[in-house]
Amino acid sequence: MRQRSKRATGKPKKRKRIQIADSEITYTNIEVLKRFLSERGKIRSRAMTGLSRRQQALAAREVKRARELALLPYIMEKEGGDKPRRGGPRGDRGDRGDR
Repeated sequence: MRQRSKRATGKPKKRKRIQIADSEITYTNIEVLKRFLSERGKIRSRAMTGLSRRQQALAAREVKRARELALLPYIMEKEGGDKPRRGGPRGDRGDRGDR
């Protein structure tokens, strides 16, 4: 016999909403825009930011504009970034003279 899942059905999960005016989301307001970026510099999703669809599109557009004007970095470096990435170092790949 199949067991029923213990997940509640019916009610969708409520998202936390943040109250922010559209006029506050501008490319010059860097402190507000940093709230919508991850620690690596990626634009966070609506589920994480709590913005409406229109505000999320506005925030993404303003973040891209601030990056273009060098007010925000495209990529934020991690602390201790001297570790090689997955796949190993790409320095010496050996002799490839037969190609």
